[in-house]
Amino acid sequence: MAKQSDNPIRVVHVDPDGFGDTSVEQALFEAAFPHVQFESMEIDGSELAERVGPADVLLTHYTVVDAEALERIRPQVVVRYATGVDGIDLERATALGTRVTNIPTYCDDEVADHVLATALALLRGLPQYNADCARGHWNWRRVVPLRTFADSTFGFLGYGRKARATAERARALGCRILAHDPFMDDDAIRAAGGEPVGFEALFDGSHVLSIHAPLTPETEGLVDAAALARLPEGAVVVNSARGAIIDEPALIAALDSGHLGGAGLDVLTQEPPPADHPLLGRDDVIITPHSAWYTRDAEERARTRGTEIAIAALRGENCDGLYNPEALANMGSA
Repeated sequence: MAKQSDNPIRVVHVDPDGFGDTSVEQALFEAAFPHVQFESMEIDGSELAERVGPADVLLTHYTVVDAEALERIRPQVVVRYATGVDGIDLERATALGTRVTNIPTYCDDEVADHVLATALALLRGLPQYNADCARGHWNWRRVVPLRTFADSTFGFLGYGRKARATAERARALGCRILAHDPFMDDDAIRAAGGEPVGFEALFDGSHVLSIHAPLTPETEGLVDAAALARLPEGAVVVNSARGAIIDEPALIAALDSGHLGGAGLDVLTQEPPPADHPLLGRDDVIITPHSAWYTRDAEERARTRGTEIAIAALRGENCDGLYNPEALANMGSA
C-alpha cells in the first residue's frame, strides 16, 4: 500500500509549460493525504534525473521520464496529463512498481471537433483561398477542383475514442467511414459505424486520412512515402496523435508534387518546431500548437481527473487511467 506514515508525500511538478500553476493539483493532494510536500520545477527531461531527487509522485505533461530518471527518483507514481504515455519508460517503471497514469477521456469531443474542422477547411481549400485573398487576388479558381464533403471517405488510422467521436461527426455530414485498427475487433469497428479495412486499403480509399494511433516503435514513421502515395490524388492528411507517426520529409514531398491537397498538423516531430521548418507558412498546411485537446472545460477536467487518478494509483488502487496495472504486483520495489 502507499505510505500512510507521518512522512510527507513529495509531489514534484516538472513541466515548465504546464497549466501555469499547480493550485488545483496541490489542493487535491493535500485534501487526500495529511502531509504533502508539493514542489514545481522548471525542468526538462535531460535534467530530470539530476535535479529532482527522490520523490513519490512526478506530475508531467510532456517531459521524458527515462529509465535513468526512474532509477534515481524512484517515484511511486508518474502522472501524464494527456491520453498518451510516450516518453515514459513503461517497462522499467513496471519493474520498479512505479504506476504510470494518464487521463483517458478528458478531451474526446475537443479533438473530434478540431479534426473535423481542420478536415473541412482543407477539403474546402480555405487556407489557400485565405492566402490568395491576402495577396490581393480574388479568384475562386485558385483551388480547383474541390470535392463535396458528403461524398468523401474519412479514413481513420486507429479507431479509439477520439477517432470514433470524429467519425460520428463526419458520418452525420454524409461521409463514408473506413477504419484500420489492429487492436480492435472488426465487429467492434462495425458497431461503432466504421468499415474495417487493412492498412493499404485504408490509404487507397481515404479522401481524408485522420491519424489517431499511439506513438510506438511500430508506428514511428508508419505514414511514409509509400503509404502517402496510395492516397487518392487531392486527399488531405490530419494528424492529432503524434508527429513522429508521419515521415515529415515524405509528407512535404507529397505536398510539393501536388499529389496531396493539404495537411492539418496539430503535432510535429519536434515541438515547438524551428522557425525555418519547411511545413510552416505553407498555403496548403494548417499547423496548430498541439492544441486540439484544449477548451477551458477540458483543461479543468484534465487537472482534476488526472490528479484524482494519480491519488488513486498512489493508494494502490487499480483505477481507470492506470496505464500499467501490472505494476501493482511490484509495489514496494521502488
